[in-house]
Amino acid sequence: MLDVLAAMRKSRQTLSDAEITRRAAVNPQYLQRHRDLKAEAETVRAHLAQDRLRAAAAATARKEAALEVENRMLLEQNAALQRTLHEVQNELRTQRAHNLGASLRDGLNARSLRDTELEELREQRDAALAAGRQAETAMQAPRNVNQRLMIENSRLIAADAPEPPRTATAGLELPGP
Repeated sequence: MLDVLAAMRKSRQTLSDAEITRRAAVNPQYLQRHRDLKAEAETVRAHLAQDRLRAAAAATARKEAALEVENRMLLEQNAALQRTLHEVQNELRTQRAHNLGASLRDGLNARSLRDTELEELREQRDAALAAGRQAETAMQAPRNVNQRLMIENSRLIAADAPEPPRTATAGLELPGP
């Protein structure tokens, strides 16, 4: 696909989306599914036509496609971190239950031993809770980045929206009654 776009730029011959996909030997809907490549094709067409408005629209489309890819990656990272956190929490629960069961079996007759183990379990619990809080804090950063990217994406889209054309009579005042 990129070779076809490079050839289009080199030959200075504007090609339609259908012709690009035909020459690249891909499915005709390929450009519709790959917005970044469609934006690149539109950029080349705008460059060849020397159309600044079209080039600006293509640049906006490229930015949006890049932000979508980045958002998708951040969402996948966030999901992976959540899975890891749940796995760690489950392992911790299992370990605590195992330790508690072992301490109950071994320490029923020795009260002081049981108190010591109970204190150790409390410390382990506190450490596990602190680790859980740290993991939650670590997950907050990708969430914040994702939120900022979504806000930035919205801001870029709003900033690149064309202004309505002004008419010649817009600056004239009409006489009052």
